[in-house]
Amino acid sequence: MSPTIPIKQINRNQIYRYIYKHTKVSQQDISSDLKLSMPTINQNLNALRSMGLISDQDTFESTGGRKARAISCVKDARISIGLDITANHVSLVAIDMYANILHYNRIRHRYTDSFYYYATLGKLIRSFIERNEIDKKKILGLGICLAAIIDEDGRTIRSARCLGAPADLYEKLKPHIPFPFRLINDANAGGFAQWWDMEQDRTIIFLNLSNTVGGAMVNNRKLYLGDHQRSCEFGHVTLVPDGKPCYCGQKGCVNAYCSAKNLSDMTDGKMSLFFEYVKDEQEPYLSAFREYLGYLAITVNNLRMQYDCDIVLGGYVGSYLTDHLELIRSMVSARSRFEEPEPYIFTSKYLFETAAIGAALHYIDRFIRCI
Repeated sequence: MSPTIPIKQINRNQIYRYIYKHTKVSQQDISSDLKLSMPTINQNLNALRSMGLISDQDTFESTGGRKARAISCVKDARISIGLDITANHVSLVAIDMYANILHYNRIRHRYTDSFYYYATLGKLIRSFIERNEIDKKKILGLGICLAAIIDEDGRTIRSARCLGAPADLYEKLKPHIPFPFRLINDANAGGFAQWWDMEQDRTIIFLNLSNTVGGAMVNNRKLYLGDHQRSCEFGHVTLVPDGKPCYCGQKGCVNAYCSAKNLSDMTDGKMSLFFEYVKDEQEPYLSAFREYLGYLAITVNNLRMQYDCDIVLGGYVGSYLTDHLELIRSMVSARSRFEEPEPYIFTSKYLFETAAIGAALHYIDRFIRCI
């Protein structure tokens, strides 16, 4: 391979990322900031245009003389799909290159390890694509997230005790999905989505407060997965010694106290209704929520003491916590060893389907890396 080819690829990728980050730029902007010659820039812009990745239909306001062309990325040049599998539902999202949700659907579909379930899932995916008239040529792939410990290859499940999915789930799904796909832990997917939206590279802990509690750590632009792909299993840290039983077989786990089911089970699975009752200060919902926040505050403080970084609350419960964030911060602060100069507890930008979005982003991220 010619040594000039990698340089061309590096330049092209660098130019695309610059346009992607700044949304709207001129050739002069690219030249000034990236220190590249105009011939190099023109060559790479032409290549990106031919790939359908950029457009220069707009112009900047004139300051005298000819208006400069405004170059921007084509947001829907490629599309990625995310699928979140839970015990009773599946959620599908289609996102563009900027993680904007183009289409979304949540369907009640109880999980069973059966041919019928996998075949029906395949039909749901195909129907989702056809109904929303998604151009199949633009689809990069499908990220499937679930509560499971998954090998780095994105194919083999090591453990999925809560859902009951088999180790060979990937092979059982393969005949029913007509494009590339991989399996991703739901908390890791949620953490990746949160990191993607950040303007600066920072270390974050993502605490996934769904029917099962999990977590993810993003450091140095990468998910920390651990030696055996089971890092950040915060849901199985002991919170109350010999306390309430957890589905894992142990007692007193964070999951037993901070699972979304502790709240939603009080309103027949309807989390929005639970928080309506909390807003109206109705009992026993208000007391249950306060008890929940007490255990959550202990958990968050423990994470802060261990990792000393920002903590993002996500999942089913996290999407309802924005209005209660100051209370949570004060409860955690009351337990903290240190005085904090600025807030470090946040809620996710994505108010729903964070994990599905993060799963879809796997293919967007990989595509951008290879441009």
